Amino acid sequence: MIELKQVAFEDFVPDRQIDLCFADPPDNQGLKYDLYVDKIPTNDYVTKLRAWLKKANDICDGPIFFSFAQNWTPDVEIAIRDLGIKVIQRIFWHYTFGQNLKTKYAPCLRPIYWLKDGRIFPEPISVPSARQTKYHDQRANPGGKLPECLWEFPRVCGTFKARRRWHPTQFPIALLERIILGHSTQGMTVLDGFIGSGTTAYACLANHRNCVGLDVSNSYLAHIRDELIGRGASDADIIGGV
Repeated sequence: MIELKQVAFEDFVPDRQIDLCFADPPDNQGLKYDLYVDKIPTNDYVTKLRAWLKKANDICDGPIFFSFAQNWTPDVEIAIRDLGIKVIQRIFWHYTFGQNLKTKYAPCLRPIYWLKDGRIFPEPISVPSARQTKYHDQRANPGGKLPECLWEFPRVCGTFKARRRWHPTQFPIALLERIILGHSTQGMTVLDGFIGSGTTAYACLANHRNCVGLDVSNSYLAHIRDELIGRGASDADIIGGV
């Protein structure tokens, strides 16, 4: 079941157990979102970051994955410390197809902090090790190994066929599938506090997880519903987004 709710993450009250939470809030960089202003005073944005982290910690019964722009790292670290949220691991998404800058090195990393709960299922997300592929070492684990904490996935650029042009940002589905497969099982409920272009919902549909997706824009939710139908969901599989 995919439930799409028009509500701000900080105002959401769950009516079921949330087994895994993913949150990738706007970065306060002036992008054009529907019904959300992405450029507010710094102190106001830091207050929002803190509120979003607290909300995730309060309502999630399992792991939290919190993604944010790298320039906000000091503020996120302070909020996590002050709120007493347990840090399991600091993961970094290395996105290829980055920007071409002329006066400084191009940004290519986005932090994704794994918080609160250390539950993990290694088998679905294991990758071949160098012992297997390069050295053909008979001692290598035939099941591979867990990925390293630097995750390399290409950005979904504006020229890509997979790009959903009705939303200003989009995560690669392979990245969300790593989180979903590695930290939940079939039938569990995954919450995305900023569902945006819908990637978490599509990954949940493909991998038999329930999903609750939040956004302040019903226009975005309607687009997500249409794409879910296009990916094989029935009307009975989706609540909201109309």
